[in-house]
Amino acid sequence: MPLSARRGFALLAVLWIIIALGVLAITVARVTYRAMAAAQGEHDRVIGRWNGEGCISRFRSVSDGVLAEDPYRSSDRWRWLDSIVQIDSAPTLMGCDVTIRMAGRPVLARASAAELDSLPGMTPEAVAKILQLRAIRLLPDLLPVAAALSPDARKVFDASYAELSRSLAIEPDAWVVRSQAHLGAPPTPVNIEARFVRAGTRAALIRWQEW
Repeated sequence: MPLSARRGFALLAVLWIIIALGVLAITVARVTYRAMAAAQGEHDRVIGRWNGEGCISRFRSVSDGVLAEDPYRSSDRWRWLDSIVQIDSAPTLMGCDVTIRMAGRPVLARASAAELDSLPGMTPEAVAKILQLRAIRLLPDLLPVAAALSPDARKVFDASYAELSRSLAIEPDAWVVRSQAHLGAPPTPVNIEARFVRAGTRAALIRWQEW
């Protein structure tokens, strides 16, 4: 083989080696980038979970304080817990993306007219009377409603009283609190949802979900 041909072959081999090394370097860089991105995403999820757990814990602490402040009114405070926490305890929950909602049966003191109308034994007169008594804060339970109805409406009301009592709550069965965090770029969403029931003057955790 002539010397010029051997030199040409060697040059071609060197070029192929350089190309192969370049492809390998690009592949390694891509794998490294994906691994770093995955690690950063997991880091963001961990931080988001810590933040969310902290916000849920702060809500629980605030709730316990609200209930224990006046044990004789703990039921009434539990009934309006979302408003009390969001207004009076805003500094405690500063930096938290928290939503609070009732769970379970409709609550006598808070149910809408449409919700009341869908319940057994509820005539238009009974619904109107509940709304009237609520406006003047004279509705601790269903007994004042029955006493204020006309004979015909009361007959319907009394006939369904047992079923109505099971379908309508005096205070919320539970409060569901959801904490959300969005960290990183692109944002990594972290959601934590906790369900609390009232246990005397404390908020008892009965369910915890993360996603």
